[in-house]
Amino acid sequence: MNDAEERFAERLAVDLEQVLGAGIAIDDIELSEGGDAAHVRATLLIEGRIETIEADAPDVLALYRPVMERAAELRLGAAFWRMVGPT
Repeated sequence: MNDAEERFAERLAVDLEQVLGAGIAIDDIELSEGGDAAHVRATLLIEGRIETIEADAPDVLALYRPVMERAAELRLGAAFWRMVGPT
């Protein structure tokens, strides 16, 4: 990973933490770029289970939106489960 990709991964982690909020931790972010595609895999710890967010895009910058959208979905799902899940 080059310096720009490393800074992007660090910024992605900071922004993910803001979207995910309390109770969801980022375990790892893997970023790879090869040929004409970029790939990211974020491993998250959500209330005792492991979830992953994966996205592919033509370049590294295009990975940002799908990752943030999936993070918001996971956050909403976790909040919903806390409200209506088994007690």
